[in-house]
Parts: sequence; structure tokens; C-alpha cells
Amino acid sequence: MQQPKAGVTDHSELQSLLAVARGDQPADLLITNIKVLDLINGGEFAADIAIYKDKIAGIGNDYSHTGVARIIDGKGATAVPGFIDGHMHVESSTVHPMAFEALTLAKGTTSIVCDPHEIVNVMGREGIDWFLRCSELMQQNMWVHVSSCVPALPGFETNGADFTLPEMASLLDNPKVTGLAEVMNFPGVINGDPDMLDKLHVFKGKNIDGHCPTLTGNQLNAYLAAGVQNCHETTTYDEGIERLRKGMSVIIREGSAARNLDALAKLITPLSVDSCLLCTDDRNPYEIRHEGHINWLVHRLINKHNIAPHLAYRAASLSAAKHFGFKHLGLLAPGKQADILLVNDLQQVAISEVLIAGKTVSELNLPEQVEQKFQQSNPPIQNTVQRQPLIAADLEIGLTDGHYHAIEIIPNELLTKDFLVEWCVGKGRVGAFVEDDIALIAVIERYGHQSKPALGLVRGFGIRHGAFAASVAHDSHNLVVIGKSPTDMATAVNWLIEQGGGFCTVNQQGQVSAGLELPLAGLMSLEPAEIVTEKITQLKACCKDMGVIPAEPFIQMAFLALPVIPEIKLTDKGLFNAVSFEMMSVKVG
Repeated sequence: MQQPKAGVTDHSELQSLLAVARGDQPADLLITNIKVLDLINGGEFAADIAIYKDKIAGIGNDYSHTGVARIIDGKGATAVPGFIDGHMHVESSTVHPMAFEALTLAKGTTSIVCDPHEIVNVMGREGIDWFLRCSELMQQNMWVHVSSCVPALPGFETNGADFTLPEMASLLDNPKVTGLAEVMNFPGVINGDPDMLDKLHVFKGKNIDGHCPTLTGNQLNAYLAAGVQNCHETTTYDEGIERLRKGMSVIIREGSAARNLDALAKLITPLSVDSCLLCTDDRNPYEIRHEGHINWLVHRLINKHNIAPHLAYRAASLSAAKHFGFKHLGLLAPGKQADILLVNDLQQVAISEVLIAGKTVSELNLPEQVEQKFQQSNPPIQNTVQRQPLIAADLEIGLTDGHYHAIEIIPNELLTKDFLVEWCVGKGRVGAFVEDDIALIAVIERYGHQSKPALGLVRGFGIRHGAFAASVAHDSHNLVVIGKSPTDMATAVNWLIEQGGGFCTVNQQGQVSAGLELPLAGLMSLEPAEIVTEKITQLKACCKDMGVIPAEPFIQMAFLALPVIPEIKLTDKGLFNAVSFEMMSVKVG
């Protein structure tokens, strides 16, 4: 084996770290009067944490205070590793990465594994390049997985840009790129589609994320045999058990609309914890403000499901670090990056201080830096909504006597059901559905083709009048609107077109009653998270006035356009059967 040449490596940094670890040199920072949560053995132990620059030099009771540059008195708090979100889309927070960092880092989320496929579907390579620029400017560790399915299902939807395999492969050497993002076209993988296999081959040395709702048995075997390593779309305990025993890591999700933690919490045991990660996937500032981020998931695991604290905190940190190969993260140990949470109450996840790479977040003044760092990132601000205004007639579905397929939502799930509903004229009715809770839904292509809107029916939203619409419709992000009146729906869509994207509601009087502008790719706001939260609060209130039932209607609606999640969905090309993977007619027969 070839030996390294003498003098090639500068050992001065390591020599200083070792000197601090031995106790021969004062630490840059010493955290005292704390306990450390033992993620390996369980329990807690009293110790100081000595930090040199951005790394933990040592943990113990023998470090002198003499000459230490700074001492933090933990006042009896317990130190735990920073939280890692194992799968998420920053765009789904409706704020840009700098604002997201300021919102979530203080809540203990020191690392995120993000898939920017929302913006990549809108503007291609330009979007992921911007995310990588942002990652270099952020204190929060933002790891980027390369989007694998742009669009999610080619041929069945229209998106805004191509993202070719050569473009994907060119990102492999970027130190912030850690894997291939969720492989949603699982039928393509299972059936050996050459294009999908090419992508898996190029990224075989990296982590490969999965996306396979309801997949079991031999189909799951084939998907895993191709090299896929995890899935965040597990929704039942039995699914989770099968996936774990077959070597697949389960990323337990608790987002704004998709809430799977309660069903999957008992998967976390002392034997399985390293294969159980936590994620938010899609979570907006309203839920982050009122519930939390990964800290909320840990709190729920401990307090609702009686998961031992060291297991809950481990699932939120070390499990993800091991899975993704972040050898410098996930554990409070010598040589690891000093991403540390000081928690006054482990049970309540009461975080008193967050350190990121040895810096105290409370002193970083991140909110004040958001705008400067955002401008420094050279954001791709351009109007991506290239659609001519609509009139009500464009959204008339033209119902006649007979039975129709309606998309039935499942509360707190992204899965849907195919609900058959009857429309009848006569028998005392002047054109009506036998079932009351049926609304109109339309998906409108927004990338300049001016194609005819795709129309359908939806059940479960409870809307009585008006309409609500968004330019966020996973993953191709065409315009989506739900309402009782084509006139109100057209008003809502035209507001989106005028603003270059966003969320809006239209009231019973046919007026726009609330709105959130999302001019950055039609996905993200340019305003601070506090303003975005206020506008989402107004939108929620207006939806409630219309009778809308889901607590997070916009994210629930956004997934009705994603054709890779069963059972039926509506893309800009029409109603799609996500079980048989074929287009279908809205009217039965």
C-alpha cells in the first residue's frame, strides 16, 4: 500500500484538538453543570463537554476551567445531539432556506436532508444549484439529495423543466450532495426500466432514498434488490415491520398533512432504533410555530407512546447520522461536530440552548441575517406561472345522469380512495349529487402550453361554498383549485396567475378573502416566516368559514395531483389510477 508523503497533511488543527482532549490545552468552550444523555446504553451521566473550534474534544469531569475562553453553565440541563430531519422539502415550508434555518435551528434541528425536487420540477438545474449555494451560506447543515424523478411520472403530467442524468451525475462530487432523492417511479424500478436503472447505477455509491406507498411482498423485494435503502411513505405498523425485516430503514413522518407517527411509533425498539429515522417531509411555518419541528416528533414519541427518551432522541439524531453516513454527527462524543442541544426537561423536550458547530444559536442573530444571506445566494426570482386567465366555462365539468369517480381524501394521509358518487336530475332534484360532500377540483397546467384544465371531483373537504387554490401541487406544481362554483374557482386561479403563484381563498361573495404570495418558483415566499405564518393563519380561518374540514387543506390538496401515491389522483392531463398506472375517465363507463 502506498504510504502518504511526510508533510503532506497539516496536523496543527488535529494536534490542538488532541491537546484539548488530553487536558493539556484549555478548551475554547466548556459546557459545565450538565448531564449527558447516553444514547447507547440509556440513562444519563454527569460530565462536562470540552469543545475546540467546531468539534467536541472530550466529555468528562477532569477538564480544568483555567484558561478556557468561554464557559457555559448548563444549570443542570441534559445535553443531547442536534436533531436530524431525515427527509424533507424546504420548499414545502413555503419559505426559502435562509428563513427556514432561522425558524427551525432554534428548535433543535441542526441538520436536514433535503430533496429540492419541488423547485427542480419548476426550473430544473437552476433550482438545485441555488439550493447548493444556500447550503454554503447556512449555519444549519443542509445536505442535498439529487432529485431522481423529474417529473414524478413522465408522460402523465406536465412540469416546468427537464433534469437529465448527465446533469444529475455532474453533482456527485459536490460535498453537500449525499445521495439520490426519493425514487418515486417504483414501478419503473421494479420492472427494470433502463432509465431508472441508469440513475440507480450512477448513484450506487451514495444513499438511495425510496418512495413506495403500500408496496409489499415480491414487489418490495424487487424494489430493495435494486439498491433502495429507505422509505418515508410507510403508513401502517405491518408495512413497517416487513420493511425493517427486509433491511429497509423506515423514516417515520409527521408533517402538516401526512401524520404517520402514531401508527409507526411502536416500530422503535432497542433492536430496531438504528433503522428508524424521523422526518417532517412537508411542514409549513404554522405547524412549526404552533407544534414544532423534529422536537415535536420526539415529544410525541415520549409522551404519547412511552418510547424511552434515549431511544426517541436516538431516532432523531444518531439513527439518521448512521443511515446517511454522517460520521461526524449524531452523537455527543470526542471528534464529533459540536451540534448540541441543552434540554431542561427531557420528557417535554424543553430546549434551553442550541449549539451548531460549537456556536450558540441564540447569539448568531439568524433572523437579522436572513435577507442578506438570501440576496447573497443569488436566488432565481422569475415568474414561473405562464398561464392565461381562465373563465368559469373553462372549469365546467358538464355533469349528466350517472355515476362518477371522486377522489376521496383520507384524514392525515396522502393516500386516497376511489369513491363512486351518483349525479341525478329529477326526483325532486335540479341536478345534484346523492352524496353531499362532493366538490369540484381542477388542475391547470402553468408552464405556457395553455392546455385545457383537467377536471374532476373530490370528497372529504367539506367545503360548502367558495373556492381555494394553490400553485403548490406536488410534484409538477401546476395550479390546483377546489370549489363549489366554477366562477369562484376561476377567480381563485386568476389571482394565482396575477401573483406569480401562491395560496388563496375566495369567499361566498366571490371575492378573494385571503392570500399568500409565493413568487419564488410559485413555491416560496420572500417574506419572513412570521408574516407567512400570519397569512397561513388567515387562509386557514377562511377555509374553515367555507366549511373545509382538514386542518391543513392546502398541503392536503397539493398531494391530490401526485400520481405516484394511490389510489386515484388528478394531474394536468386528467384523472389517474395510481394502482394500475393508467388514465381513467371521471364518469363511470
